[in-house]
Amino acid sequence: MTVGDFKAHFSSVLEEVMQGEEIQILYGRLKKPVACLTKPAEKPKRKKRPLGLYNHLGPLWEDESFEITPEWLFDNMDDLM
Repeated sequence: MTVGDFKAHFSSVLEEVMQGEEIQILYGRLKKPVACLTKPAEKPKRKKRPLGLYNHLGPLWEDESFEITPEWLFDNMDDLM
C-alpha cells in the first residue's frame, strides 16, 4: 500500500490490522517498503508477588502478649546489633 492510499484509508487500514492483517507501507516512485503495520503481540500476565519477604511464613511474633518496652529494648540492645 502506498503512502497516499494509507492516508486516504487510514481507518479501514487500522481495522484490517486489528483483524490480524499485516500491512506494508511503500514510499516513492520505486515504492520501497518503509514500514510494516502489524497487531501487537499479547503480553504475558505477571503473577502476583507477595508484599513482604517473609509474608508467606506467618506472623513474626507468636506470643500476642509480647510488648516491646523501653526496659526490654535497653536490656536486649546487644542482642539486636
